Amino acid sequence: MGLISSSASLPGGKSSSSGKSSSSDLSKLKPGDHIYRSIKGLPISFHHGIYVGDDRVIHLLGPSIIPTLIIPTFYLGCDTCGFAPLLGDRLVQTCLNCFLDGEKLEIMNYEGFNPNQLQLRPPYPAKPAQEVVDTAFTLLREGFGSYNLHSNNCEHFATYCKTGHAISMQVELMKIMM
Repeated sequence: MGLISSSASLPGGKSSSSGKSSSSDLSKLKPGDHIYRSIKGLPISFHHGIYVGDDRVIHLLGPSIIPTLIIPTFYLGCDTCGFAPLLGDRLVQTCLNCFLDGEKLEIMNYEGFNPNQLQLRPPYPAKPAQEVVDTAFTLLREGFGSYNLHSNNCEHFATYCKTGHAISMQVELMKIMM
């Protein structure tokens, strides 16, 4: 969901940064990390979640584009985690492979703030990793509300878990661009 660019030049020669850490190296992945990946067919849109350890990710899905009535009864979902991607509008815990959906893993960088860079990450400090994981599991049990592209999407969920502030920098960027 949304638009961001990994880097660009700003007036006066300043550079921009997405706040992302490009990481195809899974050894860098730690419980409590805010992770994201590109959305197939929408190269400037990203799906966000919280890595909770043991190859698991908690993330908010948008509404399914296929009505549940036509999902084949033989479709049982992922062999590893049981995830059925046709069912949406809910928080889910899936394996990392289902979250990535064949796309490259990115880890949101919450360290440091450079006023000379356009920061496309939330302007709030990260909470301790265990608190992030606990928040994600609490919301998985209790809910995070219905998906709304503008006010309650997967990035709102991930940033809320990570910082305590539900914000989508992709939505904020769209507001600026419009």
